[in-house]
Amino acid sequence: MKVQQISKTITPFAGVFFANDEFNKSGLGKLIDNQLGNRNSTKGYSYSNLIRNFFNLMLSGGQCAEDIQQHFRSTLEQIPDNKVASADTLLRCFNELATNNTAVVSSSGKTYQFNINERLNDLNIKSLILTKQLEKGKFYDFDYDNQILEHEK
Repeated sequence: MKVQQISKTITPFAGVFFANDEFNKSGLGKLIDNQLGNRNSTKGYSYSNLIRNFFNLMLSGGQCAEDIQQHFRSTLEQIPDNKVASADTLLRCFNELATNNTAVVSSSGKTYQFNINERLNDLNIKSLILTKQLEKGKFYDFDYDNQILEHEK
């Protein structure tokens, strides 16, 4: 690891600089753009740029997209070659990637909503292989089990 001074400004979130560097080196950005394609209205932001923005925001302690403008913009703008999007742009990106729910009726007559996003599932698997968290050609069982309990909230 090479230590370098990015800015004269001190930030408590300097670790995000290293994580962002690894994101770039790993090839995740290229994989994301190849897998998801071009955005309809980019305004200079690709899917990889927006996903990286959100990734950096979460690593910095953000809890929602709006935190990028209200609390973390000045820190994230210090990352070299990082274009920081607005919360509205991040949320538009997520809407572009969204899929419709599928309703399934159980034998007892209850209707359950599921959301299966094949594009993002495929991207997730390819990202795990690219970053060597999974091995290509090896069998993995991605079993999803849950129990739905009715409650009032």
